[in-house]
Amino acid sequence: MSRVAASLMGMASAASIPNVTLNNGVGFPMVSLGTWQYDDSTAEAAVKLGLNTGFNHIDTAHNYNNQAGVGKALAQFDRSSYFITTKVMGVDSDAYEGTKKLLQEDLTLLGLDSVDMMLVHGPAHSCQAIQDQWRAMEDFYAAGKSKAIGVSNFCKSSFECLSKTAKVTPALNQIEVHVGMGPDPDGIVSYAAAKGIFTQAYSPLGDGTAELITGDLVTGIGKSHNMTGAQVSMRWLIERGIPLTTKTTKQSHMQQDLGIFGFSLEDAEGATLDKSTSPAGQPSWACQDAEDVVV
Repeated sequence: MSRVAASLMGMASAASIPNVTLNNGVGFPMVSLGTWQYDDSTAEAAVKLGLNTGFNHIDTAHNYNNQAGVGKALAQFDRSSYFITTKVMGVDSDAYEGTKKLLQEDLTLLGLDSVDMMLVHGPAHSCQAIQDQWRAMEDFYAAGKSKAIGVSNFCKSSFECLSKTAKVTPALNQIEVHVGMGPDPDGIVSYAAAKGIFTQAYSPLGDGTAELITGDLVTGIGKSHNMTGAQVSMRWLIERGIPLTTKTTKQSHMQQDLGIFGFSLEDAEGATLDKSTSPAGQPSWACQDAEDVVV
């Protein structure tokens, strides 16, 4: 069954997309529509289509260079109808002031007074810079400019550095997780959970890896549920309590992505997916092995 031709049964509306509750009590929608690699016009069209189709969570970032386009689309919708996540890159030099500048640029480009989730897109290269950047994030949060703050691509060593001075525990760590990596790659999911930090998955289909869309394992499981292989791959994350961000410009794919809330995997199916070791992947470009050390 092709991804396009699959049944749209179980399609969710924004009102029926479940939330997880973050460590500060904020509800975080379990699926978001990503905008990575889109220019302004593509991002604007995708966000508008996604929100009209049923998504209620949009994901962008400062270095995607498309926040102006995202903002144009968001301006057409009531602010209470969507959750917006954006990010600032790790800053190595004059990290506190540099981060403050990037945070304000995010708001200006989006045309918003505040966002729902602000992430540090990746760890800086020194512990001092990580700590200084997080202090700027905490000030941003305290000023009411984001409902929650978190990180992306953080390693255990990054968290250990951060914990020495942080007044606010990150609410989220956005990393790569997909079938083939196991539900706890490099132990980072359980490590974060022990600190009250949720994991969100990017690249839930391995950045479009055929094995996770049309591969025998996921399509074989999908047939018994009248679902696509891609839906099975994403449903596996949802059932492991891991929110995800997906990406498409096609409404048929958006509808199928929202359809992951309309079925459940059998225990044996989930266990089989848990044990899969292909395709491989790293949870973060910043975390290459267990010895990553921030100094």
